[in-house]
Amino acid sequence: MTTYRKIFHEFMRILIIYIGALALLLIATKDSEAKSQMRIIKCEESKMSEIFVKPEFTTIINFPLKPENVVLGGKNQFTVDYIKNDIAVTSLSSVSRTNLFVYLLGRRCGFQLITSHQSFDNLILVRDPDESKMKVPIK
Repeated sequence: MTTYRKIFHEFMRILIIYIGALALLLIATKDSEAKSQMRIIKCEESKMSEIFVKPEFTTIINFPLKPENVVLGGKNQFTVDYIKNDIAVTSLSSVSRTNLFVYLLGRRCGFQLITSHQSFDNLILVRDPDESKMKVPIK
């Protein structure tokens, strides 16, 4: 009977080690997903792109060049800070929603800023939809 008890205890010890390792793996995977949330959005004048901002966190919107002008719809819902080619957006409430227009070289990029607890953007790269068609001169 003691042999069965030893086998059972050894089995339980190994099971607990595997469960612990699996839990650590899941935690590491979740952390890496949260840190790598970057999205590319095309600046299309006829389309409003959604940007999800987590409450009490900042989302960075990066542009290929420094924005000329920015218009924020709900000034009491989000804050906007300018850092070179970036715009830092922070939600002031857990249920904020408004629009944001950014002007670049005479073009207008439109965004819907939405506060979200589950799905949120850490970094948005805004690109020109025609940049893949641009030809680079060879010297």
